[in-house]
Amino acid sequence: MNNNTIVKLESLLKQKKFAELKKILQQDSQYIPDLMSRIPSLPLKIMVFRMAPKEIAAEIFIKFSAKEQLQMLEDMTSGEVQAILNEMPVDERIALFEEMPAEIVKKLMLFLYYDQRDITRKILNYPEDSVGRLMTPSFIQLYENMTANTAIEHIRKFGLKKETIYYCYVLDSERKLTGVVSLKKIILAQPETLIKEIMFRSAISVNVYEDKEKVTHIFKEHDLLAIPVVNNDDKLLGIVTFDDLVDVMDDETTEDFQKIAAVLPIEKSYLEASLFSIFYKRSFWLIFLIILGSLSGFVIQAFQPTIQKWIALSFFLPMLIATAGNAGTQSATIVIRGLATEEIKIRDFLKVITRESILGILLGGILALTCIFRVFFQEYNWALSFSVGISMGLTVIISAVIGASLPVLLNKIKLDPALMSGPLLTTIIDIVGIVIYFNMAGFILTQFFKT
Repeated sequence: MNNNTIVKLESLLKQKKFAELKKILQQDSQYIPDLMSRIPSLPLKIMVFRMAPKEIAAEIFIKFSAKEQLQMLEDMTSGEVQAILNEMPVDERIALFEEMPAEIVKKLMLFLYYDQRDITRKILNYPEDSVGRLMTPSFIQLYENMTANTAIEHIRKFGLKKETIYYCYVLDSERKLTGVVSLKKIILAQPETLIKEIMFRSAISVNVYEDKEKVTHIFKEHDLLAIPVVNNDDKLLGIVTFDDLVDVMDDETTEDFQKIAAVLPIEKSYLEASLFSIFYKRSFWLIFLIILGSLSGFVIQAFQPTIQKWIALSFFLPMLIATAGNAGTQSATIVIRGLATEEIKIRDFLKVITRESILGILLGGILALTCIFRVFFQEYNWALSFSVGISMGLTVIISAVIGASLPVLLNKIKLDPALMSGPLLTTIIDIVGIVIYFNMAGFILTQFFKT
């Protein structure tokens, strides 16, 4: 992109030389998206947008945020709204409608041509988390008895407005998917070669009701550019391209981070979400964690006689529960990521627990030794040092097992494993660690060292 040209266009805009600016943009529309990205004012963005050639207006419109798109639609004439909505790719239109209130969507649906309205309504009727919401019916369809030459002519005729032409989908007379063929194979084949001779019959496809997140794993596993979407009768309804799933990956990652931080999922971006919405999403878990965390106080109170007898035990309590929480969080993070990438399956539960138990023993052993010397150099009491160190080792072992097992169990009962991480997991481990610590340390001091 020529930066000097952009600077010149910005200067024309500031000087309000709109006629000259429009002339340049009409001749070379490639500068419009970059110019608009430098304009902070939405009214000015809309002004520049209206200078764009009509044939690329929809392409530029989809680069705006959903909030800006809604404001732009409110400022457009009925004719402009109709032209934009009908020229937009179906998947982009669906994404826009999903961000809007139902009443506004109903009004905008009236601007769509009948065929576009019918397609849009069908897609919006699929479950929100299903791949059906992401698909587009804009794909190249071929038939087995077509020749390579006929297929090329078909692609030339219809390919311009299709989502992708790199892969073409082969259907039978009932629109059932029978295979897929790449554009490369079609071009390199002899003109009279039949499509059925060069197509790949074992095409990977997904059901229209399949969960979006699961489909992202299929894309990554098979390194696909697009995937066909079929109904229960294997009839091809549409395709989903990788760029459509990039947003799903971003949304899922954001949601997991929010859950790890004990925040209810925030649907909008941070700056677009209202303060009250963020307040509610964050306060819900904090209040719950206060209530859950208060159990620690009751547990400590129950061990009041032990603490009064060996007051030094309380000095090392923060160190113990912090270390146990860190060990549990390490295990949980690794397992949650493994579940998310499907490297770990529910059937691997025993294998995961075995591995984390061994790791817990190794980590617990080295941390117990570290703790023994750490306590001794402060208190010069081997009895106290061994009681705290052994308690530390046992707590780390159990914390590692808890951190690894809870995400898998949540996944088993169809809950998001990311819930069992961060503050929630740490709070649970704190309670377990305190119980183990005072019981074990008190037992060792009383029974073995007679202190």
